[in-house]
Amino acid sequence: MKVHLLLIIIILPFFLPACVLQPEVIDGSDETNALLETDRAWAAAAKAGDVDKVASFWAEDATNYFPGAPVARGKKAIVELVKKNRSKPGFSLSWEPREAIVAESGELGYTSGPFSLSVLGPEGVPIARTGHYVCIWKRHADGSWKCSLESTIFEANTR
Repeated sequence: MKVHLLLIIIILPFFLPACVLQPEVIDGSDETNALLETDRAWAAAAKAGDVDKVASFWAEDATNYFPGAPVARGKKAIVELVKKNRSKPGFSLSWEPREAIVAESGELGYTSGPFSLSVLGPEGVPIARTGHYVCIWKRHADGSWKCSLESTIFEANTR
């Protein structure tokens, strides 16, 4: 009996970890790079003025907080805001994703970085604004990342 008990005590620690369910751990560097590349592709589409491609990066239930505009809720409202902004004379928008963090679960992440915006003012004088943005992304069932929430913040004292 003592021999059996001793064997159980010695062997049990080797089998116990296999009995406990371990959550899937996502490789942060691969996922972070994938998210950064997604945001970079989005920025390239925006710089090129491809509204349809830009829209493809938004989740259907996304929310956009753009300074000076009402909150845009839902992809349709965001696309209308994008079209309205792009119709302004001299409009130009670019951003550079510099940071990305992906949750350990791999379901959520965010990107952030600087942006620049230009538009012609009332007298035809160009107005340039700079600032930072943050975008919260959700991974969808097909593995793609879609922006669920974006907020843009202008730097102080820029024109």
